[in-house]
Amino acid sequence: MKLNKKGFTLIELLAVIVILAIIALIAVPQILNILNRARKSAAADSAYGILKAAETDAMQYMLDNNGNSIGAITYTCDGTECSYTPTATAGETPKKRVLDFKGTKPTSGGVQLDPQGNATIATSLVINSFTCTQSGDTVTCNNATE
Repeated sequence: MKLNKKGFTLIELLAVIVILAIIALIAVPQILNILNRARKSAAADSAYGILKAAETDAMQYMLDNNGNSIGAITYTCDGTECSYTPTATAGETPKKRVLDFKGTKPTSGGVQLDPQGNATIATSLVINSFTCTQSGDTVTCNNATE
């Protein structure tokens, strides 16, 4: 009687499983590192977007107010928006200025605008658990463990 010898032995299957496990042990940390770098880059891009939105808001204010500067102000971010509310003057209700930008909204932090309309990060912006700071024209985002 002739036995049908189709299929794999247990040793062959175990060898394949061990090889796949080794490949997974090498690949998974690399993939997680790539995902973390992508999240960090997205946080930095959001921070840049917020800075540009503040500068755009300052220019729009100048256009709407005959070239008068909005002055040195700070937009505060709270997780829902980044905004600035001017102090009330006699008989006026101050109009809150909300930055319009694409990207993830910071859970905290602030952006400062100088009288010339240049924006800088005043207090660290926290975006997706990354803390974003600015040095010159460079925005750097790091998480708490870095």
